[in-house]
Amino acid sequence: MIGDCLLAKMERRRNFAVEHSIQKLEYATTTNPFAGRVICGSYGKAFGRKVWNSTDERFRRVIWRCNGKYPAKGEKGCNSKHIYNEVLYQVVINIFNTLIENRDYFIAKWNERLKSDNALYRYKARQFMKIILETAPLTEFKIDLYKALAEKMTVVDGKQIIVTLLDGTELECVFEQEN
Repeated sequence: MIGDCLLAKMERRRNFAVEHSIQKLEYATTTNPFAGRVICGSYGKAFGRKVWNSTDERFRRVIWRCNGKYPAKGEKGCNSKHIYNEVLYQVVINIFNTLIENRDYFIAKWNERLKSDNALYRYKARQFMKIILETAPLTEFKIDLYKALAEKMTVVDGKQIIVTLLDGTELECVFEQEN
């Protein structure tokens, strides 16, 4: 069973990297947890982290922008909007708290997954139920929960993020940010 789960997980990650033109399968760090996991809903490529006004701390902003925004000379790039780093952190907190608030619904869904022939689905269902039952609502970002639950965050039109969990569940979060 563990071997089946591991193989399925490796295959899923490999397909994800190919689909979104990601060079490394896992290079997110504690200081950059969204690397390779924020995807452009328009262009399909990963968003990259950029720093604006890095020489003056008063104006320094960390943003995420589609890596297809500025392709080779003469090619049309992606026209999606950037997103601020803080928004991504807040979206994760909001999504996790939504899971907690709707715990009964999601536990019923994951109980159904326990009947699946897919070993990875069964494993993730058990893992998700344990997390949801043992964790209180969040007030701050927790990287371990993010990595245990989320596969990707798809940014749509610069005002909506669809968080896809590792079991395929999609949760939508609408946000507003200053430009």
